[in-house]
Amino acid sequence: MKSIISPLLTEKSAADIDKGLYAFYITKSANKSTVAAELKELHDVVIKSVRIVNLPFKNVTFKRVRGKQSVRRKAYVQLDGKKAIPGFEVLKENKEAAEKEMAKEAKEAAKETK
Repeated sequence: MKSIISPLLTEKSAADIDKGLYAFYITKSANKSTVAAELKELHDVVIKSVRIVNLPFKNVTFKRVRGKQSVRRKAYVQLDGKKAIPGFEVLKENKEAAEKEMAKEAKEAAKETK
């Protein structure tokens, strides 16, 4: 049974990838053991721990129309060792490229002020 819906890709979750912590949206019926088993089967990684967070619905307004954002579940998966899940390297590379770009701009700004 499929328990993982999609990876959760945000700035905060991308920062935690360096530490081996990955975030996923999961189904209502998923539990820690099913999430761990599915990741082990799909990506052949050793899982240290799994934490599940139940998020309540949210009242939202979009273009003056009120509505509700549905209930969501997230799983935070901590990998054991230096293993990585394939496909998340792009986030790390984009982060490193952005940091290099910011350092370059800071150097240019410092040269202009002198």
